Amino acid sequence: MLAWVLAGCATRAPLPEPDPARVDAPLAPAGIAVDAEWLLPPAPAAGLVLLQHGFDRSCANLRGLAASLRQRGLVVLCRRADMAGGGRPALARALARAIALGLRAPDGTALPPAVIVAGHSAGAAFAARVGAALAALAPGRLAGALLLDPVTTPGFADALQAIAGRGRPVLALLAEPGRCSRHGDALPLLRGLPQPFIGLRIPGATHLDAEGEDTTALAVAACGQGRPQPGPVAALRRIAADWALDLAQGRPPRPEAGGLPLR
Repeated sequence: MLAWVLAGCATRAPLPEPDPARVDAPLAPAGIAVDAEWLLPPAPAAGLVLLQHGFDRSCANLRGLAASLRQRGLVVLCRRADMAGGGRPALARALARAIALGLRAPDGTALPPAVIVAGHSAGAAFAARVGAALAALAPGRLAGALLLDPVTTPGFADALQAIAGRGRPVLALLAEPGRCSRHGDALPLLRGLPQPFIGLRIPGATHLDAEGEDTTALAVAACGQGRPQPGPVAALRRIAADWALDLAQGRPPRPEAGGLPLR
């Protein structure tokens, strides 16, 4: 547990070069103010990915992954928010309600109808909460969930059940079990869903591969799996982007080479 907490203690990633596609625009759904980063692809966008970083991390730690998603024609919205407190249920409900009521991009354009809830580590629990709330408020908007080495929090199982119970796909990319994933404690919950989830374990992957080159030295030391390597990081980004696009376009997620299927 201590190692998992320490993994997020350093939230600063190396300063990136300016990205003209990235827009910093705060959100205040239901009066809950959070900073947010948007990545906007050329129109028309295929879908919206709500991408959430992990506990005590930041959107700066997921910029490489976000860029991969944008390259597939997806709008990416990342909230810089503390993921303590069981997945921030009030913020998750407020964000889902804002989307259901017609949240627009920073430039005022309408967001694409298909919404993929995605998150890394403890951020996956927040993503599931947003997905569960969206399934209740605007089920036609929810395309599915994409979980990146998720870590369980209170309420995570119920949120997954709500998403799967609506017939929406739950997709998961898992790393080798380790301290920062609580040794893969989310896998039993995924296996218990009312319909089969689609999961892959990328050989040699670490808990921090979703962050890749945007991770921090303290996180690497705390997780104890070594620094993310280019091969597994590239595989995760490719599969995540392919799957997110499949979800946005209403296609069955494509089979992917480079991973071990999880059932």
